[in-house]
Amino acid sequence: DDLNSGIEALRVLISELKETLDVQFKEGVEKINKQFQDFFVLMFGGGGAHLSVVTENKKVKKNDELDLATDIEDDGEVLFEQGIEININIPQKKVKDLHMLSGGERSLTSIALLFAISQVNPPPFLVLDETDAALDEANSRKYGNMLENLSKYSQLVVVTHNRETMSRAQVLYGVTMDSTGVSKLLSIRLQDASAYAK
Repeated sequence: DDLNSGIEALRVLISELKETLDVQFKEGVEKINKQFQDFFVLMFGGGGAHLSVVTENKKVKKNDELDLATDIEDDGEVLFEQGIEININIPQKKVKDLHMLSGGERSLTSIALLFAISQVNPPPFLVLDETDAALDEANSRKYGNMLENLSKYSQLVVVTHNRETMSRAQVLYGVTMDSTGVSKLLSIRLQDASAYAK
């Protein structure tokens, strides 16, 4: 009786946890959607983007131990698996599928989504490593604008070779090598550099 009541209590707990996780997951997606829309419009100058939760039905064989490449039997158990689909609408383009975008457009969409996720619950700092590598000059300016917006909420550490991105920084750190072949770490505040230039 104790075991049966324990099993039943666990089943109830699992069911409650699944419901709670499902609700929190959908609420999280909605929060990300609001931020994603804002960042996407900043990147592309219009259009729209949102995430939608999709559910797939997958059949699982009763005997998974053998893992043979055989056809799935009709009597297999059906599992419901949730996933995320990215829907986009770029201004002056009819393309709505992520696979049909150019490399730069895909990068911009990915960056907008990454920034949207980070701003739902802003962390104290973010490390961005070469996230702007695939961007051209015009898109780098948009990326720089987004970095300035993000820097209001989080401290940013950005690894980049992009001049436009570097121009938005407050402090630059770089590594150089002199004639002796020894690497040196350089740092400069851009405000000080502009004062020196004058």
